[in-house]
Amino acid sequence: MTFAEIIYDIMEIKGALDDDSDLELMWILHKINQYRAVHIVEEYKFTNELDPVWIQRMFKFSWIKTDASDDPLVTYSSITLGKYVLPRVIKFPDDIGTYRISGSGAVMQFEKTSFSTLMMKQEIGEDIHGEYGYYCKIGDTVYITPYIMEGSAMVIIENPMDIQIYDSGTLRDMTFEDPYPLDPSIAQRAIIDFLTKDMAIAEKAIIDIINDSQSQLNILKDDYGQVSANKT
Repeated sequence: MTFAEIIYDIMEIKGALDDDSDLELMWILHKINQYRAVHIVEEYKFTNELDPVWIQRMFKFSWIKTDASDDPLVTYSSITLGKYVLPRVIKFPDDIGTYRISGSGAVMQFEKTSFSTLMMKQEIGEDIHGEYGYYCKIGDTVYITPYIMEGSAMVIIENPMDIQIYDSGTLRDMTFEDPYPLDPSIAQRAIIDFLTKDMAIAEKAIIDIINDSQSQLNILKDDYGQVSANKT
């Protein structure tokens, strides 16, 4: 599924109602991202499982070397940590949206701990194990020990477009034509939320259009309209 397909379905419903008003695509992205976050957290709380399609990989970024001279949180003068500011992660219980922190090749893994424990691990030399280290996340900032030059992460973030994707050996910005990290069921709910709440279109009108336009739609299909109608 791509974000372009989500936009297409929104425009199909809008066009069927002879609505010729302009819609700013970045505004649609902002609203769909919001509904995506709400429904993903709801789904997780219901199933206690993360759908792998929600997770994105940050392929390579550079850790910033930091110590007590430039970060007031580092109170041990003898240690050096790595830090990096992640894109805003969706708020899950226990911050499981920060799914994995690792080295750039995903070989070295970092285990979550508290900031005081993170510093203590380096102070007493427990952070040197070759294939794993420790991290602590404060707000959007991740701190690691031992310090390494490059990292990667697997995350569920508020705006998927904030992550670059790996394409033919290089990193590039994500576009509306790239896979959007959302499963079809939640995508349907996000689109319906946008149409009913932000476009003020009655759900019955949406259902009627869906039932009449199955061959033209990308996501609002698979009997969504019939199922919704049966619930009312």
